[in-house]
Amino acid sequence: MKRIASALLLVAAVSLAAPQAHAGNASMVFWYPGEAGSTEEAQPVLDEFLEYVSMKMGNLTIDGRYYNTVDGGLKYISQNKPIVGIVSFAAFSQNREKLGQAQILLATLPLPKGAATERYAIVGTSKELKPGTKVISSEPMELAYVREKLFPKLPADAIVTPTTQIFSGLKKIAAKELDAVAILTPIEAETLAKLSAAWAKPLVTIESSEIVPTARVLLFDPSWKDADKLKQVLIAAGSDSDAKELLLELRLKGFAEAR
Repeated sequence: MKRIASALLLVAAVSLAAPQAHAGNASMVFWYPGEAGSTEEAQPVLDEFLEYVSMKMGNLTIDGRYYNTVDGGLKYISQNKPIVGIVSFAAFSQNREKLGQAQILLATLPLPKGAATERYAIVGTSKELKPGTKVISSEPMELAYVREKLFPKLPADAIVTPTTQIFSGLKKIAAKELDAVAILTPIEAETLAKLSAAWAKPLVTIESSEIVPTARVLLFDPSWKDADKLKQVLIAAGSDSDAKELLLELRLKGFAEAR
């Protein structure tokens, strides 16, 4: 009888401990459609960053994955049910209805400027945006999103096409091998501005975009009890020397309250 009683006590103890162990884990998704690098290439840096965050949180372990495709991010969110995500503003805006009760927790402060808002640029060989303009972009963007959030003056019949080779596309535009313009992210625009290569000289900035939010830190489960603690850890990371290199690897200067 003593052995049976002991066994029952052990089973009860394991049963009680299991929910607590599960509660000590959380998942985060980094979702930047159109950004460079594969999920596998980004994982080592992401693991380091999440290890740092987990250490600062103390009471839980956070794991996560990076996706640079629309379908990849949506599939991970649907199947893995992450509690938190760092999501590009374009992906958030264009897929908001698929993200359930997701709430904005923080703003990212990305390179190059480290601000919570940013501007994109349209680049081409002429200052004129013609009807039926072909537009290439590294970020997958629907025309409605581009005209509503970024460039209201873009013709309503423009054709926006994503590309994984934005600078190859720019070379073709500059050489007049491709009759199109390019939407550049802030870091792409800065890179182009610093280029001294002869091929880039014909390119001009046609227009800067409206001011838009940077990638947002999203809370997918508003009831998560550690949300405030995570906010403080992420905000503090920007001034923590131990996190500086990790943040730079993620092209971030830090995080801030979203206004």
